[in-house]
Amino acid sequence: MNPLPILRAAASMFVLLLAGHVAAAPSAQLFDAVKKPEALDADWRARLCALLPQPCDPQALGLYRPRGAVPGDYAVFSSEPLAMARIRRVAATGTWQLNRLHDFSGYAAASMKKAAATGMAGSRISLAPALYPLAEGRWAAAVLQTVSEMYSGGGASFSKADFVPLEDASRAVYEGIPFSCSKMIRACFSEKEYKQSKHCHDESSGSLRISYGEAASPGEAYSWQYTWLQSEWPQNTPASDITTTRLHFTARTTERASFCGGPQ
Repeated sequence: MNPLPILRAAASMFVLLLAGHVAAAPSAQLFDAVKKPEALDADWRARLCALLPQPCDPQALGLYRPRGAVPGDYAVFSSEPLAMARIRRVAATGTWQLNRLHDFSGYAAASMKKAAATGMAGSRISLAPALYPLAEGRWAAAVLQTVSEMYSGGGASFSKADFVPLEDASRAVYEGIPFSCSKMIRACFSEKEYKQSKHCHDESSGSLRISYGEAASPGEAYSWQYTWLQSEWPQNTPASDITTTRLHFTARTTERASFCGGPQ
């Protein structure tokens, strides 16, 4: 029996399988804050500022380690300018080397201009210390817009995210996604109430989770599914009475997230 037809058929099937193969989406890349960066370099803020777009505020920097990275690999996240850089520390010389720079300062300026026009000029722009998978080989950063409120004996913070591709920081793929929130309202006002109450505040907190599905075909975008987790701790209740709700939503239905009662 001639084995060539069988081999050709097997090879053709293998090619078809490769053509139709779609890799599963990876997880988000997370970065852990370096707890004592001064132990690495007492002048790390000034030296890393020199590697970023100017002007740079040294106090606006955060030094991070990518999870699972090899020794010497770091990342710096800056809110002024809005930028992220992958860097490497050369232990032998104590110097820092810039590997990749992602500049979001133009996007930040446009966001602040838009916020001022909509009456949210007091919002703060920052980057979340993570990268989010868009498609095979493509990642996005989360540009956070945070609004804070101060109350007597409490306060609140509400953050929404625009997910902006690293390779094109002029536009967002997803905009205005509820990212995190916290709210604390004082509920006791007298010394007697403070002594008798188990818990003297109404508190709530929320955070976003994202799960990633495989692309419909090679090269296309991964599917994103949002899950919003929100906890409520009413006044005068023990910690065991904290309730947590879970909500699944898409980019088109973000108004369904409670968002700690904050702005939608």
